[in-house]
Amino acid sequence: MNAESLILITTATKPPEGVFVLEMTDVSKRKITAKAAAFFWGAFGVRRIVIADATGQTLLEEEEVLMLNQMGVEVEQIYYIQNADLVIRNGKGYGEGALIKFALQNSAFLKSATNFFKCTGKVYCRNFSEIFNMVQENKIQNIFWQDSFDNSIDSRFFYTSKDFSEEILIPAYENVDDRNGVMSEHTIMKLAQQHLTQGRSIRPLLTGFSGSLNKPYFDLSLGFLDQNFPCWFGK
Repeated sequence: MNAESLILITTATKPPEGVFVLEMTDVSKRKITAKAAAFFWGAFGVRRIVIADATGQTLLEEEEVLMLNQMGVEVEQIYYIQNADLVIRNGKGYGEGALIKFALQNSAFLKSATNFFKCTGKVYCRNFSEIFNMVQENKIQNIFWQDSFDNSIDSRFFYTSKDFSEEILIPAYENVDDRNGVMSEHTIMKLAQQHLTQGRSIRPLLTGFSGSLNKPYFDLSLGFLDQNFPCWFGK
């Protein structure tokens, strides 16, 4: 794995009260689970990490960044304060899109990159090396995986080009309205069906905590599907 293994981690350490379907509101729990995931990303071989926070917070302390640096990991932390009223009204999926847009406009690491992995905070991918190698070997520019339990996209983790993000992905996020059933997972699914090719690949094995449910995500094997999972990709 090389310096091109760049991941954008999106966090909302101190979310406003009243966000639709957000059970994990304890700031300490949100922070510690996101910190743990960031360290796992470094341990799994990611060489550049951008941590973007939508609530004006810096996730990692200076000494924690130095520990990651000693592991050969470069860390960039950026933040802004999201429009709380819009996030409360439209939902956390809308806020996620706004945060990705902010990161693309303000991250020095992303400015010099053509592609990046994105993962929501509190989550890491146990088989990241396999995923990274597959993307590199097949010259994939964009790949999104289906949700394990729903006919939609798993928006927690994906790989994308900056061009695709800016021109297609972020405008799709801007239409998210959780309270009226327009979820980011279904919105992104529609654009994947329109712009990408359906296929099958190894399944990202994601571990971590759900902010919506305030409990760990399912992360057990799906057997045959672990090596033949539905996805949408573009080269």
